[in-house]
Amino acid sequence: MPEILEQEQRTQVPQAPPTRSRVIEFTLAILGFLCLGAGAYILFAQEDWWLGDLADAWHLGAFIIGGVLVMTGLGVYANESYLEDGHWSARVATGAVFALLGLAGAVAAALFLIF
Repeated sequence: MPEILEQEQRTQVPQAPPTRSRVIEFTLAILGFLCLGAGAYILFAQEDWWLGDLADAWHLGAFIIGGVLVMTGLGVYANESYLEDGHWSARVATGAVFALLGLAGAVAAALFLIF
């Protein structure tokens, strides 16, 4: 009996997972939104404005690049949020929906550019 009492009791305290920085996905999403804004500016700019005389395909290229960047950034954000939460929360669903909208916009702009 004394041997049992003399043994060390080791308790393991669970540790929280390390917090992950979301700098990359937010940077990609912000760059994507900037590309989308540049594409909208080039689309509606008059020829006497700055960058207004660019070719017709420049705004579509900016929409494609912007849509892909938005899709990548928000898709990674939604995936990491899903791994943290373990279920489809509001932030996961919002990130996934906007990522799919970015992809759909990029595909639509690519189709307009091709045809």
